[in-house]
Amino acid sequence: MKKIDYYILREFSTTFLIVSLFFTLISLIVDIFENLNRFIDNQVTLNILISYYKASLPSMVSVTIPVSCLVSSVFTYGMMIQRKEWLVFKSSGLSLYRLSFPVLLLGLILSIGFFFFDNSVVIENNKKKNEIKNTYMSKNKNKSRDKSVFENVYFQINEKDLAAVEKFNSNNNVAVNLSFIEIDNGVLLRRIDSKKAIWNDTISMWNLKDYSIREFEENGLEKNVIISKNDSLLALKFKPDDIIQTASKSEEVSFNELKNQIISLEKNGVNTLRRKVDLNYKIAYSFISIIVIFCGIPLSVYRSNTTLAFGGGLSLATIFAYVILLKFGQSLAYGGVLSPFFGAWMSNIIFISVGIYLMINARK
Repeated sequence: MKKIDYYILREFSTTFLIVSLFFTLISLIVDIFENLNRFIDNQVTLNILISYYKASLPSMVSVTIPVSCLVSSVFTYGMMIQRKEWLVFKSSGLSLYRLSFPVLLLGLILSIGFFFFDNSVVIENNKKKNEIKNTYMSKNKNKSRDKSVFENVYFQINEKDLAAVEKFNSNNNVAVNLSFIEIDNGVLLRRIDSKKAIWNDTISMWNLKDYSIREFEENGLEKNVIISKNDSLLALKFKPDDIIQTASKSEEVSFNELKNQIISLEKNGVNTLRRKVDLNYKIAYSFISIIVIFCGIPLSVYRSNTTLAFGGGLSLATIFAYVILLKFGQSLAYGGVLSPFFGAWMSNIIFISVGIYLMINARK
């Protein structure tokens, strides 16, 4: 690698670190003021506060990385023009493509690293952050002192079976107000309700307490009813892990976990459209760093009088447009208008096309 590459990377990296620190600090300050009333109302202690922001920091850094990449690329190459260095490089026979290479390579490394960082460090810390929120910062904190308690979980097991649980504690695998429904071609066949169900891991069955089992005919009339206060062991085609996976938020599920969920649900004939969109989204969003750099470099050299104000405004406008297109494509994919892949990648495809156009037409 030539000295010019080290120089460009040094300028980019210095700006990147400063901008990342700045935006992370801004995010931290905004979050403090946004949650200040909740901290006071719930009498959050200093130790809990430190733990909360320690867990929040990775997600804040994750959000600032794309912005920092764009701002750094625009400022690095824009300032080369301001300092007349661009003329020196051009006179030396160096093209825009050659001068862009080191930063684009770094952007690719950042994108790959961003994917693993987001699906490991950020995911785990989001779980901790949400646990602290539910335990110490929620109005119903006395009802949810444990991250292992999941409330109001509804999910489809396969094409015919549905389940609903009012409350589930994964520490002891106890479900409260469990309902299990079997449907065939829109006709209700069987319904099982239990006020309390305990998972027996040894035999992989649910121990129902105070339950009722109702079987129906095709015309909707009950043909058999069993109501009992005693215990009964039944296999209900789902396990505690299915409840936990369904109740987990997308920000708490890694790429591999989500992929395994899709495989498992598809085997049972469950519609996994939204999960497929989220899976593609996790990959597409991780490439935002190199894509914004790819667009930012030619944008910065289009004008010979690039200033800090112009560069900053241009960066914010680009990120804003990218996020809007990303969410718009995701919404279209959720609605089935676009495939999960194109819905999640629509923004990337558009910005890559714009970047190619700018690279071709920018001053070489």
